[in-house]
Amino acid sequence: MGTRKNWYAQFGSADTEREDAVFDIRPDVAEAFIAAIRNNINVQPPRHAHGFDDLTATIAQTSRLIQHLEAFRELAIIAADRTDPHADRQAIAIAAAMPPSRLYRVLDKHGQPRNRKQPNAEPQGGQS
Repeated sequence: MGTRKNWYAQFGSADTEREDAVFDIRPDVAEAFIAAIRNNINVQPPRHAHGFDDLTATIAQTSRLIQHLEAFRELAIIAADRTDPHADRQAIAIAAAMPPSRLYRVLDKHGQPRNRKQPNAEPQGGQS
């Protein structure tokens, strides 16, 4: 496997000259991430980490990545819902791969109304 334990990745943009580098990606996490980006459904066990310490370090990095991506997904869901008062919540739930009940929990958590029918409208019946 050589002397290098971890890999690094560079992410750039075709539209700009900006490039960010992320260092210290465990090889198994990098391979799993690449497979996920490519939508490869053939999930494989770790190939590079074999010892207990290497495997637990891989697990820890994977857990941090999952937590970060979960938080990012929630923020993207909220942003999508706020794009339009009639944003298609069913499409958002499908894109997020979650049932509507979980989507509504995420929306509630971030202060988005469950019922978007004019939340600031005057009550019907005219009060004087």
